[in-house]
Amino acid sequence: MKPEYRDCFQPFLQPGERLIIASDYYENTALPSVPAELRTPRTPAPPSALEQRVRGVLGNALGKVTRPLEALGSDRVVNNPFIRAADRAGDRVENAAIDLEHVADRATERAIWGTVMDGGWHSMAGRFLVDLTNAGGDPTRQALTDRRLLLLVDHNTSWLNNTPKWDVGVSVSRTDIARVTAHPKTISKGRFDVAFVDGSWIALGSAVRTHMEAFVAAWNQGL
Repeated sequence: MKPEYRDCFQPFLQPGERLIIASDYYENTALPSVPAELRTPRTPAPPSALEQRVRGVLGNALGKVTRPLEALGSDRVVNNPFIRAADRAGDRVENAAIDLEHVADRATERAIWGTVMDGGWHSMAGRFLVDLTNAGGDPTRQALTDRRLLLLVDHNTSWLNNTPKWDVGVSVSRTDIARVTAHPKTISKGRFDVAFVDGSWIALGSAVRTHMEAFVAAWNQGL
């Protein structure tokens, strides 16, 4: 396995745990959104001192440009109640259009990918997705050890330093997994399905089909 996949898991292995295979993780966009009541509220990480300075400089520069433009505007137009009402109505129409677009996108994705999860939110598959969502960050790495299925998330949000800040997104004991199978659709590329012992299952995947095939093979060979 590539060092870029292997090395990020080393700090998260338990004593005596053996890493079998690690690869990229490609999130299936057709997976359902976790309901708001199951989401953990998160506070965004504060920007670094350098980012604050850069934003301050950019903000001052933009302010010098926008203030003269704002001075040219008419207070009578800005404060007109009819215009404000029209703006609010326009915002509601725009938000409704965006919501409809998201629904259409999900329907298209389901048509392409098929069913991507089976089981309620309190099933093993549901809890898997809830835990991964609540971990925050960007899930981009997955691994199979002799004990667990592990997904890592990258919490780095800096646009000045792209060094990943890894953390465990979700961890599942192998004893909770019934099977791991490659998805038969060619269009699904690197998709594979993880079925749990309670009968629920979820679609995971890799951006590279050979990575997925190696992952599934490692499970099926009992490594």
